[in-house]
Amino acid sequence: MTRPALRMCARCQRNTAEPVLVHQVHAPTGPGFNVYACPDCATHYPPPTDPIEIPNPPHRRSRLTLRVYKIDAGGTVTDDRGEVEILADGRNDPVPFMSAYPPCACPRCRTPH
Repeated sequence: MTRPALRMCARCQRNTAEPVLVHQVHAPTGPGFNVYACPDCATHYPPPTDPIEIPNPPHRRSRLTLRVYKIDAGGTVTDDRGEVEILADGRNDPVPFMSAYPPCACPRCRTPH
């Protein structure tokens, strides 16, 4: 003869012979524990998730805002060109070669395109 599983409901604090697993608590340094609820209270808990499953982060575009201006030797702004907003969507496009953005000496900039 087997005894029915008797667990305490985490919501109403009453013992139930029909426990429903609603959450698993994992511990990094030892065994975790299970959280049970009675059938009536189990509907108030969200469905259990797999802790090993890593959710995909939402794709967000990187944003960089630069303020472009020139200053004289005294620190006074002489030419304010405003703000330039750069949006990146994960691609690493090469830096354009132009007079406003001279190439540097790194191997990436020295390779011919």
